[in-house]
Amino acid sequence: MKQKIFNLIILDESGSMDCVRKQTISGCNETINTIKSAQKEFAETQEHYVSIYAFQSDSEVHSRYLIKNVAANEVEHITEKDYKPWGCTPLNDAVGSTLVDLKMKVNKEQPAIGSVTIITDGFENSSKKYSREQVAHLISQLKELGWNFNFIGANIDVDEVGSSYNIDNRLAFEQSDEGMRKMFERERTSRHRYLGRLNANYRRFSVADGEKISEEELIKMCKEAQANYFDPDDDANDKKK
Repeated sequence: MKQKIFNLIILDESGSMDCVRKQTISGCNETINTIKSAQKEFAETQEHYVSIYAFQSDSEVHSRYLIKNVAANEVEHITEKDYKPWGCTPLNDAVGSTLVDLKMKVNKEQPAIGSVTIITDGFENSSKKYSREQVAHLISQLKELGWNFNFIGANIDVDEVGSSYNIDNRLAFEQSDEGMRKMFERERTSRHRYLGRLNANYRRFSVADGEKISEEELIKMCKEAQANYFDPDDDANDKKK
């Protein structure tokens, strides 16, 4: 039985992202390509789906899914028509609402997990439905189920803000075209390494044909795979194994 992996990118679309609009679109599309490649490479153990949620507080262009739970082999690239930075940063509402959505989906698709990456260039400043504490509590609950969370930020203290949401995997980037390019390159390398570990762990934890991996084993292998997600030194360590 394959493991279903729901790849969710929660993407800041506030006005301050306009200066790196083209590089953000390009980087997201390259990440889509990475997921497509992983679907082919790990086809025996993994089944991938992709969502991208753009969040802002503009009165005309609301926060919305650009892509929602589309199978990796069917997902298409986003364009400048899809991503239009404007408005403020309702980060809590974006994370809270998408996680509630995805939790319901994952619960119906076992064995399945969410792999969630949040990309933002500023602080929360306009949410109305969810508080930081509510979002942090929800993330903690989902982490206990083996979900993977990554926080990527610019112009903020990434460690402090990521920690306040109970997210362990954190990465800072410089808000420039080159900074975005380097960040997305690091993100893709880390994502591929993580999925490779999941593949290896799934094989290691697999039991005889006709039986299911226990929930405890599934959670354990997922937690092992996401350790040191952004640590470049792990590339060398993995090669030695």
